[in-house]
Amino acid sequence: MSEQDNPKPQNLKTSERLVWLGFMLFFVVVLAIYIARGNGLEQDLSEANRDLLQAQMQLQQYTRHEIPRPVELGLTNAHLQDLQRRGMVRPNERLADDLMQQTGLIPHEAPEGDAYAFRRDGIHVLNHQWVLANFEGDSAHGQLLLAYEVVHGNVHWEVLESTLDRI
Repeated sequence: MSEQDNPKPQNLKTSERLVWLGFMLFFVVVLAIYIARGNGLEQDLSEANRDLLQAQMQLQQYTRHEIPRPVELGLTNAHLQDLQRRGMVRPNERLADDLMQQTGLIPHEAPEGDAYAFRRDGIHVLNHQWVLANFEGDSAHGQLLLAYEVVHGNVHWEVLESTLDRI
């Protein structure tokens, strides 16, 4: 065998070592980049968490003194349609008109010479079941909480609660 057919074992080992060293260097560089990106992402995440905490604290300050929304009273469109199907035209007005004529529903006795009557501006339809009505006389005023039901256009009233305040 000649020297050309069989390369020197020393040269082969050196080139193998160089290849292995290149691979190792490549992996070290990739690992360094990966670690650097991970550190950067951790910093980004911690900044985002700080911003989120700050935003939550500001929101808490704004909502601490928030005024609650008032409850909406009255008849909804669906309730209006239901009452119309039961034979009641213009339910809000009709309920107030009917109640104005029902002074016998007031469960308190007026003193002699005095009579209690409902106040037109004090009749409030709360929903499809209840009405809050103010009444007054010369010496007292009060409120009634009434339940109502509409059957064939007629209103049936029931007194649930009442108060009377002497003037």
